[in-house]
Amino acid sequence: MAKKKQIKQPVNKPNFQDTSTSTTVQVDYFHLMESLYAHEINDWLEARAARYNPFYPTTYQLQQLYKDSMLDNHLSGAIESQRVLPILNKAFIIRDTQEKTDNDLSKLIQGKWFRDIVREAMMSIFYGYSLIFLDSLPDPLHRQVISIHRENVIPERGIIVRNPMDTSGEHITYTDFPSYFVFASLGTNKIGLLESIAPLTIYKRHSWASWDEFEQIFGLPIRVARTAINTQKHHDDLQQWLETMGAASYAIFDKNTDIELHESQHKDAYHIYLEKVKAVNSEISKRVLGQTMTTEDGSSQSQAEVHLKILETVQQADIAELTDWLNDTLLPVLRLQGFNIPDGYTIAVVDKPNVKPKDKIAIDQVLLNAGYNLDPDYIEDFYGTPLVKDQPRRDPGTLSLSAEDFFA
Repeated sequence: MAKKKQIKQPVNKPNFQDTSTSTTVQVDYFHLMESLYAHEINDWLEARAARYNPFYPTTYQLQQLYKDSMLDNHLSGAIESQRVLPILNKAFIIRDTQEKTDNDLSKLIQGKWFRDIVREAMMSIFYGYSLIFLDSLPDPLHRQVISIHRENVIPERGIIVRNPMDTSGEHITYTDFPSYFVFASLGTNKIGLLESIAPLTIYKRHSWASWDEFEQIFGLPIRVARTAINTQKHHDDLQQWLETMGAASYAIFDKNTDIELHESQHKDAYHIYLEKVKAVNSEISKRVLGQTMTTEDGSSQSQAEVHLKILETVQQADIAELTDWLNDTLLPVLRLQGFNIPDGYTIAVVDKPNVKPKDKIAIDQVLLNAGYNLDPDYIEDFYGTPLVKDQPRRDPGTLSLSAEDFFA
């Protein structure tokens, strides 16, 4: 087994100043090279023991194991498509004390920087936590959202360690800088859902490797060359000939040497690997989504509806957890950063309006005929049509347009 290499590498060193203490601190730390070797169950056990150490917990081993697990396509696909993206596709708004949307303030949290924060918060469900460094957020030209490497963070102690393998060494306490650091740990499992998923991906990788080996040995017939000439040159020539004949396995033996390959008596022996892969995928789906049929083939519409309701329940719980975190943790930090959001205002997660312009025009026409005036800001926001607001409206005369005129 290849040895793990630990190479020190410099990372970004953002400077920041806490407004409460006016002390400039440099986040100067490094993280170890990503471990690229195949993890085994013993690595998972050792990583958990290090993470649960009551005196000097370390997160490096377990977080490296989590990253290795996320290379699994089924796992990463389930998390991204059915837990993270449904949240990122929501609308994030700011409401006043009367639960009405404040459009001007809501525009302050529109943009990639805010979605990056939400993504990091959602990923904390699986990795256990996320620590985010915020800088110059009120300035739209210099907004920075930096995710601190989880290997360098010890949540139980509230510190960022310079060396992730030396938790008693040089560090800073990120809780001393509430204007710049925001900590996220959604869900009930503070070690992360990947703790119970990681061993499943290890078992799955074993099956893929064994299946590949089975294919190499029995997928193509082995070629055997027998020779009575025992010279190195002759053997080298034979090997070169066999290599150029194709990708099948080959062997060179003395004429008196026999070799036997005993294949399984069942022609569908590959099923032992395929069924194990399917079983692991099913277990991963249950842990991530609470069900299986939204990632795998279903057997009936009624069962699919039940599984879809389970998924919707999981997503609703995610929204509730995220909303609490946005208001209890992130919003105070945004105020410290300089966002002028009054007390009592809240961040809400809502569905994006899914009304077609043709239908919206018909609705607005009914309101106009009933004598209501439409807010020019609403027209610009929904239709994207700039209006000249400082001039009186012209009499449309006899001109009459309907939605069908625009969408013929």
